[in-house]
Amino acid sequence: MIIDGNLIAVEVLGELGDLIDVLRQAHDEPLQLAAVLVGDDPEFKKFVDLKGKVADGVGIVFTTYKFPEEIGTEELRKNMREIVEWSDGVLVELPLPKHIDQQAILDEVPVKMDVDVLSQDAQKLFYSNESKINPPAVEALSIVFEKNNINPKGKKAVVFGAGILVGQPVAHWLEYRGAEVSVVRSKTDNPARISLKADIIVTGVGKPGIVNGDMVKDGAVVIDFGYGKKDGKMLGDVDAKTVSPKASLFTPVPGGMGPILIATVLKNGEFRNPPAFL
Repeated sequence: MIIDGNLIAVEVLGELGDLIDVLRQAHDEPLQLAAVLVGDDPEFKKFVDLKGKVADGVGIVFTTYKFPEEIGTEELRKNMREIVEWSDGVLVELPLPKHIDQQAILDEVPVKMDVDVLSQDAQKLFYSNESKINPPAVEALSIVFEKNNINPKGKKAVVFGAGILVGQPVAHWLEYRGAEVSVVRSKTDNPARISLKADIIVTGVGKPGIVNGDMVKDGAVVIDFGYGKKDGKMLGDVDAKTVSPKASLFTPVPGGMGPILIATVLKNGEFRNPPAFL
């Protein structure tokens, strides 16, 4: 089965729109979501603009704050403190330029506004299983699993990548849900020997085609968060041509987890925990 991420995203956003309507009736001010974008990378800008378009569609005021690539850590932190003063949710488009202390910037976002669950305080809550919300990748995965009656308990799971956006939180969540989890990193020798045993494969590396049909057993669930360009085309970590015929459930790129991720970003933060005026 090939998952239609756009359809699932529409369902999630429909539920979010209902919540926002309730908030509007209780309070005149619209919900405010701020995005922080550093540098001029066109792909980053495109992704932020897409989030803004989706937010506008459900009645969230989305404001992008753009900063030059050469901005320093302290100056950006000062701007972050001003941004959080009025926002209901704040996201920082990653990665930041290497000269910036990325974690210091993420830590300027209070937990209740941290829609990406990336500040140290928010991560501490998540990794101790006490967070009220999940990181977007985890929430997107849980939605796909719920809609397709997939229970990771007792399953063998392999996660490709150990990044803070996908690999780390997804591996933790799968383990917490009772799966036997292995993480494939760049230095892992012969990853196929691990992935061929997996009931669930999740990728979040950003290297097109690193997982092919020879690395996946029949009937596996394959979730692809990765994306990258090859020959001018946007592709996922998984070679769809050789993997999708073998998988019992497969998420394509584009049109798979991407739209659901955007929906879960908007669903998080104060949008999941209504403001104190209610």
